[in-house]
Amino acid sequence: MKQQDEKTEEGLKKAIYRLIEPDENFCMASLDAIYHDDMIVIMIDQNENKTIFRKDAFKKLIASKLEGEERTKNTWAKFIHTEVNQDKGHIVVKRRVNLTEENNELTVILDFVWEDNRWQIIREVIFSYLHEQ
Repeated sequence: MKQQDEKTEEGLKKAIYRLIEPDENFCMASLDAIYHDDMIVIMIDQNENKTIFRKDAFKKLIASKLEGEERTKNTWAKFIHTEVNQDKGHIVVKRRVNLTEENNELTVILDFVWEDNRWQIIREVIFSYLHEQ
């Protein structure tokens, strides 16, 4: 998959929006393109339970959660911080999702590297909290 990323803060945001607002062709190739081969994901829930994923395991988890209409229902995002420093990028974003039976608010901290002319997530830390509507 050829990416058209830009090495700017706006380009970094566009890269993450491909995950937040996937089109009808969202597939494993899209995940594979943005997730670095050495990616690690640390998820911490409201009870401080920690789960760690590597790239392939996290791709499978995301793909299973994005089946059917769920992939287009969870597009709310509030960017808290975006930064580009040469070949490194950093985003802090809040998300509201309902991928289980509960409404969750996530604080997601993403570290990117610029390789192969595109932004790739090298580390993702996700804090999950129940969201009261």
